Amino acid sequence: NSKSLARLFRKMTRMCLSIGRMSARSLMAGSRARRMGTGSPLNIVAHDLKKPIQDMPPEGGYPKITVANENVSRGPPGWALWLGAVVTISFGYYQVGMGNRQRNAAKREKRCARLSFAPYLQAEEDVRYHAHLTSKIEDEAKIMNGVKGWKVGESVYNNRDHWIPPTPLLHPRLDAQAKF
Repeated sequence: NSKSLARLFRKMTRMCLSIGRMSARSLMAGSRARRMGTGSPLNIVAHDLKKPIQDMPPEGGYPKITVANENVSRGPPGWALWLGAVVTISFGYYQVGMGNRQRNAAKREKRCARLSFAPYLQAEEDVRYHAHLTSKIEDEAKIMNGVKGWKVGESVYNNRDHWIPPTPLLHPRLDAQAKF
């Protein structure tokens, strides 16, 4: 067993010396560690390795590499971009303000038209209410004709302090819907 190990060691020594990477001493340290059962089969020490040969530039150096063309325009300067943004945003806010003014003027006109038209609508409602109240009193007079002490048109409720508008069910549109 030890003879085969010695043969393997000699063979590895020849191989490593022919490559030129290790000294015999580092191989001996590796074989000792292997015999003791610790470490890797070849403990390579950094100072035992040969210094690698580094590639060097050619005589006179490498040719200069042009990364960017100096004559290419990179666009407008920063202050011009900022000025353009400020002008654009200002114009947009101006347009929003003008749109708000136009919309408010249209709302104001619509509100004035409704307010000016309201008395005519109220007059129509008053005429309709008076006609309904008159027909209601006539119907009440017919129905309560024979009842003693009944006053036609007088309210049965004690609400003389304030006026209560008629119920919404008396509206002509709702009356027309109720008939169907």
